[in-house]
Amino acid sequence: MFRSLATSAVALLAGAAPLLAEVTPAEVWENLSRYYTDMGYDVAIAATDDAGGTLTLSEIVFSTDSETTELSIVVPKMTLQQTGDAKVRTIIDGPVSADMVSKTVDDEDVNLSSVITVPGNEMLSSGSAGDMLHVMTYPTIEISARFDTDETAGAGADMPVRLVMTGVAGEYRSNSKAGQQSTYDLAAKGLDLTLSMTDPDTADGNAGSVTATSHVDGLTASGSMIAPEGKFDMVDNPHEAFRAGMVVQGGLALGAVTGEAQFSGTDAEGMPQNGSASFASDSSELLFSMSREGVSYGGSAKGTEAEMTVGGLPFPISYAIETASGMLNFPISKSDEPQPYKLSYSLSGLTLADGIWAMFDPQGALPRDPANLTVDLEGEARVTEDLLDPTLAQRMAATMEETAATDGAATDQPATGDEIMPEMPMPFTPETVRIKQFLLEAVGARADLSGDLTIPEGAEQPVGTVEGSFTGLNALLDKLVSMGFVPQEQVMGARMMLAMFARPVEGKPDELQTSLEFRENGSIFANGQQVK
Repeated sequence: MFRSLATSAVALLAGAAPLLAEVTPAEVWENLSRYYTDMGYDVAIAATDDAGGTLTLSEIVFSTDSETTELSIVVPKMTLQQTGDAKVRTIIDGPVSADMVSKTVDDEDVNLSSVITVPGNEMLSSGSAGDMLHVMTYPTIEISARFDTDETAGAGADMPVRLVMTGVAGEYRSNSKAGQQSTYDLAAKGLDLTLSMTDPDTADGNAGSVTATSHVDGLTASGSMIAPEGKFDMVDNPHEAFRAGMVVQGGLALGAVTGEAQFSGTDAEGMPQNGSASFASDSSELLFSMSREGVSYGGSAKGTEAEMTVGGLPFPISYAIETASGMLNFPISKSDEPQPYKLSYSLSGLTLADGIWAMFDPQGALPRDPANLTVDLEGEARVTEDLLDPTLAQRMAATMEETAATDGAATDQPATGDEIMPEMPMPFTPETVRIKQFLLEAVGARADLSGDLTIPEGAEQPVGTVEGSFTGLNALLDKLVSMGFVPQEQVMGARMMLAMFARPVEGKPDELQTSLEFRENGSIFANGQQVK
């Protein structure tokens, strides 16, 4: 929620989109306001002063009120002035206020109030009414915010969250051909985030508190959007916009990130509890795209380290990861034909602190080499509903309420989630799963699997084959026995169970391989032998 508000606020400050031709202040404002009205926002102006070469707007309110969100952003004053060289300079005077109410299903609304200041801001616009370039310079963007619920709203004017970006510069271009086409590139030299919160409602009446700071050493953001003709409600019904042809894509890259936090309060037994945490990362990246064809999210991080110290623990909890990355692609539009999806995740060089190892392996029996994990899946799925269609969520909510009421009346007890889940529609159903690779390396053992499976409608198990190899499992079993994790009398049973599904590789006594076949009649064969 905070990210959405911050993004909208920065976009408002940035303007709307280039090339040399005389533009007027009125055309620049029209370009900006049209973008937001097309997205479903209301734009109101308390006062307008048009002096030809200078347009002054006072108390500009961008707002939307939907079933799930109420948003209001107020810009106290905006001055658009011709520069004499075919450009228009836009300056925002005074702090921008932004208030968002997120309407929850349990009727306890969450309120986010924030104030945005941009001292020394300037935006230079050039081009034409149909093709406009905005070049932005913001020495500092500061956002102060607080969260409230209905019960705590108005409890104070403190702003416990503060975000400051320095050296912000970039450009935004919008072209009105075939709807609204826009691109943006933005960079900031640094970002600092601070948090200071106190909760007086702890078990023993003593106030709990959290303080945190974080610094990002440089960031860049870029992206593009194609908006179709017409107006769309992007808050409550983005489905219509994407169905009409909207395409959004972008990326965010961060430099080195550092952060630390301190917390204090009481535990479940009312005893004092305090601690601290720290985090660091060399670099990270996020990518996304969305269209009627589907949604794609991806990200990666390098050189991650984290540590937490909690009162009562004799050692810090810490870990480090050399690299981590992941990507998820999935369809969102209803279709009579199966559509492709993909899920991948990779973690390399995971290490744990010696204190964690000492809890279960004080003698150092297990190898402590860095662990690695790779998951790479793809396949096809049947999408029977438009996943972003708000009526889908409404039907699912109605089904849950109806089933809960029926089950509650039958049992005289409130229905549980397990009881109502079978009654909910399943709009996304995988039909095939291709395991391109599942690789796990840890504590001296290695498992490497791949396979192709289909999931027949109504079947209790998939159909297909999974093959793989295992290394170091017997040696790991021996170590677990010596450590007392596996009783000696049970290790024989474990080895027999292992032998049912995997066979030794000739000449390699500690390497096993397996081929599991899942057949349509429900039987399972392991290495040619029926096990079910």
